[in-house]
Parts: sequence; structure tokens; C-alpha cells
Amino acid sequence: MSFTNTRYNRQEVMPQLGLEGQNKISAGRVVSVGAGGVKSSLLYHLASAGVGTIHIVDFDRVELSNLNRQILYRQHDIGRYKAEAAAEELRELNPDIAVSYSLDRIDASNVDEFLGGYDVILEGGDGPEQRLLVNKFAVDTRTPMVHVSAQYAHGYVFTMVPPDTACLNCVYPDLPESRKGPVPVWGLATGMAGVMGANEVVKLLLGKGELATNQLLSFSNFQNDTYTIPVARRTACPTCQR
Repeated sequence: MSFTNTRYNRQEVMPQLGLEGQNKISAGRVVSVGAGGVKSSLLYHLASAGVGTIHIVDFDRVELSNLNRQILYRQHDIGRYKAEAAAEELRELNPDIAVSYSLDRIDASNVDEFLGGYDVILEGGDGPEQRLLVNKFAVDTRTPMVHVSAQYAHGYVFTMVPPDTACLNCVYPDLPESRKGPVPVWGLATGMAGVMGANEVVKLLLGKGELATNQLLSFSNFQNDTYTIPVARRTACPTCQR
């Protein structure tokens, strides 16, 4: 084991990675729908780990109320497009990777243009309809997808590897009714959930480790509780059981 002052040395000397594993991470292509709360810490750690290509799709702008949890942004970023500011911050963090962005809203007419050709999709959206659209695209194209969310002091992580595992619609069958509008959230919960989501992405790129498939990982900051909730594919799922 040799420690040197290079960017990825401390992870390259891990037996789970090595140079071969780092090369897989560096060759990875990830697209993120959104760059908000959980995505801020998630994208930060993907960039620092050396994920070679990151594309961000987000039309929202930075607001003061974002700054308790969205760590990619600073006071001077208020009013800027999140995707633009996030890409700038990630490039500054790691100039060796390619970070691009689009200031668009994902819909049925452009979902293939923006999400096609990536190794992993980071699920997101500004409403339940958009989230289900991203989920359907991942199922139809058999693209692995990672869902990360947080509300109050709870975080949630779920990974889908179609066509073999439960999809987002299996996990949240009531998504259209239950996921509308902003919710109270503790910044530490978004940060922790984002880090856990980044861990899922890296494992997918490496092809190693146990993934959060067919299960929902959940934690509570104040109770220090962690849960692994089994989730089966629903035989009546309108997305993955068509």
C-alpha cells in the first residue's frame, strides 16, 4: 500500500477499488434530474470521487431558503440557475471531470434527449408526474436509477436496476397524492441521504457491493434509527409490470 499526494490515492489503495475500480468510476456517466437538497451533497461526492461525466438538468433558481441544506450554493448564488451554479462549483472541486447542464424541465417530448446514454439516472423532478416520467424512462431503457429524498429529519434511499427489481412506482404507489409541494426538512437529513445516494451510484459503476434494490433505506436523525424496509415488485405496477 503506497500513499501518494494524488487526487484519488486514498480510495485507489482500497482493496475494493484499486486502479481498475477508479478507472470504472472515471468512465462513469451520470445524469441528475435536479440539483437541490439531496442532490447537492450527492453530486459533490460524485465529483470528488471522480465520476467522469456528470450532467445536471434543472430549471430552478437558488433561493435564500435553499442555503440551510443545498451545500453547492453560496449567498452570492441567490438568483442564479442552480444547474449553472452547481456545474461551476463541481468543476472547481474537480477540474478533471466533465460537468455539463441544461436549464430545462424534463417532459415527455425531451426525456430521451436529456436522459438517454447515461450509466445511472438520479431520479428527481419538480412534481410527482415528472418523477414518474423519469422512472418510466429508466424502466423502459433498462437504465439503473437511484432515488434519494428527505423530509423533516428522515432520509430515504432506493436503487432500481431494471428489469429485475422494484421500481419507484412499486415503492411509492401513492406518489401522485403524497408528493406535492415543499415539506419541512432538516439540512443534515438531506446531506446524509445524499451521501448514501452517492454510495449507491459508485457501487453501480463499480459493479460491487450490496445495492439498496427491492428495499428502502431509511434513517431518522433525532432518534438515530435506521431501517431497511423490504419492497417487492408489485404485480399490478403500471410501470414495471406492463
